[in-house]
Amino acid sequence: MEIRLADALKALRDELAEATLQAEGQPVRLHVENVNLDLQVTVTQAREGGGGVKFWVLSADGKASGSTSTTHTVSLQLKAETSDGGRVLTGVDGAAPVPLPD
Repeated sequence: MEIRLADALKALRDELAEATLQAEGQPVRLHVENVNLDLQVTVTQAREGGGGVKFWVLSADGKASGSTSTTHTVSLQLKAETSDGGRVLTGVDGAAPVPLPD
């Protein structure tokens, strides 16, 4: 199975968005500022028509046919923010309310 780097980052964004939705109305939310992500990726350069270089998140059954591939570790430091530049606040759905001081 090949997972494109763009798809892996989209999945991360989707998970953060879901966590934000689950945090609505919760008395305690977590502020996500930085996300450090280390990925094992395969860089493949195809020799067939169209060619080009592609980045794939490493999979267990990777096979190369008519291409050259090299495995690298990519470390990304991402800053999470909402579409309007605000903080990403997440929480756990169904979390017990925490009493707030008066």
